[in-house]
Amino acid sequence: MHRAMIDVQRQEAGQEQNRWFVRRRDFFVTSMLKSFYRTAGGFLQIYQGYLKTGTAPYNEIDKLVGTENRKGCLWQLKDDCHQLWRNGDSSFELNGSLLDWIIGSLFHEAMKLKENIYLFEYYAPLAHDMKGEWRQEIQQFCGVECRRFMERIAHEVDRQMESLGFMFGRAIYLLRTMLPSQKHNPLLVRYFVEHRDVASELWSESLDEIFKDMFNGVPESGYCFAAQSYFDGNWYEKSLAAYQEALRVNEHCDEAILRTGQLEAILTKANENYRGNSRRTQLL
Repeated sequence: MHRAMIDVQRQEAGQEQNRWFVRRRDFFVTSMLKSFYRTAGGFLQIYQGYLKTGTAPYNEIDKLVGTENRKGCLWQLKDDCHQLWRNGDSSFELNGSLLDWIIGSLFHEAMKLKENIYLFEYYAPLAHDMKGEWRQEIQQFCGVECRRFMERIAHEVDRQMESLGFMFGRAIYLLRTMLPSQKHNPLLVRYFVEHRDVASELWSESLDEIFKDMFNGVPESGYCFAAQSYFDGNWYEKSLAAYQEALRVNEHCDEAILRTGQLEAILTKANENYRGNSRRTQLL
C-alpha cells in the first residue's frame, strides 16, 4: 500500500511538471531558437577560420561544446531540444523530432572533433620532431606510424568539419519549416521583431517574408500580433512601433490604423502627465 501511494505521488508530480512545462513551452521554444542562433554563429566563425587557415583552434571547439560541468552553447542546445521533443509525439511534431535528432548528432560529431583536434594540436608537433631528433631505434619503433596516425586525424578533422557544416544547414532548414506552427507564440514573434537580423542571417529572408509565410500570406498580421502582445504587457512604445511596421507593409491595415491612433493618444496623454508632474515637483 505504501509503495502504491509513493508511485501515485510520483505520477502526480510528473503530471504537474508536464503541465508546468506546457504552460511555458513558448518560452522554451524561443529560448531554443536564440541558443541555436548563437551556436550556429559560433560554428560559422570556426568554419570560416578553418577554410582560411586549415586549422580549428581547440579552445574554440571546447568553448562551443564544453564539458559536463561547463556546458557550451552546443551542449545546452542539445539539452534544450531533448527537453522540447525527446518525449513528444513524433507523428504530431515530426520536424521537432527530426531537429532533436540532428542537434544530438551535431553534438556527438562535435565531441569527436574536439578529441581529434586535441590529438592533432598537442601531439602532431611531437610526431614532426621524430624525423631527426629522436634516436633511430625509437623512430623506427613508432615515428612513422605516429606520423601516419596524425595524417589520418587531419583527414578525419576535415571530414568532420564538412559534416558539421552540412548538419547545421539541415537544422537551419528544419527550423525554417517549423516557423508557421509558431505563429501563436508571442515571445518568438516579438524576438523576430526585435532582432530582424536573425531572419536574414539564418535564412537569407527579410522579416516581411518570414511573416508572410507564418501568417498565411499576410505579413502585417505578424507585426500586429507582436504589437498586441506588447500592448497587453503595457509596452506602449514598442506596441506603437510594431503597428507602424504593419502600416509600412500595408497602409490599409484596419487594425494597425485603429490601434496606432489609440496608442498615440495614450502616449501623448502620458507625456503630458509626466511634464505636469515634473513642473509640480520643481515648484515644491
